[in-house]
Amino acid sequence: MNELDLSKQPGGCGASTTSVSLMKFWLETGGNQEVRIIAQQGVQADEVEMWAMAMQEKGVKILKKEILDGKVIYNIYLP
Repeated sequence: MNELDLSKQPGGCGASTTSVSLMKFWLETGGNQEVRIIAQQGVQADEVEMWAMAMQEKGVKILKKEILDGKVIYNIYLP
């Protein structure tokens, strides 16, 4: 399973935003698969959820969400 660990990335704006990182990851890894996204609890996890909601009409789905050691781990389906 492909994985993107957002918790290791510095926050910011422009090219380093969570949504840009997610879109880039989707383009690089391709669709029609389940991926794991790791985010820090709080703002970063909220951004992952907002991105998934915004992309829902494209077929993106959060399949599983768990909190472990201050991080939120998502299993997300990318169409």
